[in-house]
Parts: sequence; C-alpha cells; structure tokens
Amino acid sequence: MTLKVRSYCPGEEEEIVNLWNQCLLRDPISLKVFERKVLLDKNFEAEGFLLAEVNGKLLGFSYNVVRKFPILRDEHLTDREKGWIVAFGILPNAPLKVGEALLKASLEFHANRGRRIILYSPYVPNYFFPGIDVEAYPREYNLLRKFGFEELAGAEALAMDAMLWPEIKKPENIIEIESRLEKEGIVIRNVETRDLYPLMKFLREHMPADWFRHARELLLNDRKEQVFVAMRNREVVGYCQYWGGESYEWYTPGCHFGPFGVREDMRGRGIGTILLYKCLQSMRKNGIHEAFLLWTGEKARRLYERFGFKVTRRFKVMKKTLG
Repeated sequence: MTLKVRSYCPGEEEEIVNLWNQCLLRDPISLKVFERKVLLDKNFEAEGFLLAEVNGKLLGFSYNVVRKFPILRDEHLTDREKGWIVAFGILPNAPLKVGEALLKASLEFHANRGRRIILYSPYVPNYFFPGIDVEAYPREYNLLRKFGFEELAGAEALAMDAMLWPEIKKPENIIEIESRLEKEGIVIRNVETRDLYPLMKFLREHMPADWFRHARELLLNDRKEQVFVAMRNREVVGYCQYWGGESYEWYTPGCHFGPFGVREDMRGRGIGTILLYKCLQSMRKNGIHEAFLLWTGEKARRLYERFGFKVTRRFKVMKKTLG
C-alpha cells in the first residue's frame, strides 16, 4: 500500500464532502456548508486541507487553519502562536497509519507557519464542533493522544437539547424573577432599532469577538425578532439569540440557541433565566419543537437543566505544544 498525503485541489469538493460524511458520521455537512465555512473562510488555505489517499481512493482528511485576519480586534496577533485542526477523520475501515500520516502532515503545516500551540478544534467563527466527541470517534481521539495532544483542563464542552412541545419546562418562580428585575430597572425584550448601537457596544466590549460578528450578520438580515436583550436604562447588560442551520441562510429561524451571555457584574440576578425563557418562548411561537446548543460548560449546565435541557454529547478540547 502506497499512502500519499496531499492538499485539496479545486474540483473535488463533492468527493471531499462525501468523505467527510463517511468519516464523521455524527457531524455530516452539505456542499453549501463546505463552501460557506471552509472555502469562503478568509483564513482558508488549500495547503491546510489535507487528504490521505491510496491508489486514488480517499481514506481520510485533516482540515487545518492558522489565523491571518482578525474577526474584530487583534486576534491575528494574540493567536499568532496558535493553529487549529478544525476537523479530522479517517474511514472506519482505514488503517491507523492513515490517521498517523495526516496528523504528521498537519503538525508540519502548523510548524512551517511558526505555530507552537495546536488546538483541536475551537476555531472561531467557523468551527463545526467545539472539540472531539470521544464516544463517536475513539480512533481519532486515540491518534491525537498518540501524537501528544492532551485534554485542555476544564475545557470539556457539552451539547444540550430540550423539547419545547407540548410546553416549555420552566422554573416556578419565573414571574417573580421578571417582576423583581423590572423593579430594578431591568427590562428583557426583543431588540429594537434604538438598541442596535448599545448592543454592538456591549458585544464589542464584553463578549467574544465572534459573538459580535454573529449578531451583526443576523441583524443585517433583519432578524430582530430572533434577538433578545436585557436593558438597564439605555444600556445592554445581557443578550441571546436563536437561528437555523449552517448553510448560507443560517440566520433563518431554527432550533439553534445562542450565543447567550450576561455582563459579568450583572450575573446572579436572574437576567439569564429570563433571557433564556423569552428566547425559548419565541422559538416555540415560530413552530420550533426543539432547542439545542452545541457548546456550554458544567457551570451553565444547571441553568439549562431548569428548562429541560439534557446533555446529548460531550466534547474534549485537545491541545499540543510543539517543541
């Protein structure tokens, strides 16, 4: 068997998508998603999308990215030591040497670009999953471990789902919480035109850069009914949204909940509880039967469980430091 690792070539996109879907059975994509989140990512390099083949048959892939352009601020500077393996998979019947060859080539890709810290796989904004699902992909996980990747301490990501029909499960004191917040001058409602500048300011100053980008693109498509804000006077202190899929019209109403956040000094008052409840209500009114989020942690898990969310997947964020 002569194993060859090479880069993506234009014209084989459908074959790559088919390969991806055979390797990552729990995380299938479409050609349109591949276009939007890979080919049209401004940091994409053909040399970073690696393919392993034997006699012309593709057996696995590894998608690698280094940040050259910022999302909002100076991520290209703060991330200049980092590289990402965004997705990695081999066919179920492929020998392990296929995965080994792909990981070796991936590390060479990052080293050649001066990257020292390699992460699997929370590259924003165009990530597909926050880490590796060990239950779903044990072979890939063991290969990462073999190549020196370690689980990032405290970085396990949880995916959670909740049914919104026939009714939304909610805390019994939801009315009391909202009434108390209103007495404190905090009102939670859909975003309005007058809130756009305060919302963007809040996201720019208090939340991750990709949240700013995500909210801005949603609002550019006139989806204010899918965005909720917590207002204190004319100041935004919390925010959440919901949306649909991953293709070009991702911004349409759908069951994907989040991002969701409250300003750090305003937490613990119940603002997040009301934001979440109002957002889920809106989803249900749109005929959406289920809500899911792809990435949360153990601390936030308790809030989601109060609304009937259950953990459906666990992901490990992996890290390797090059010598």
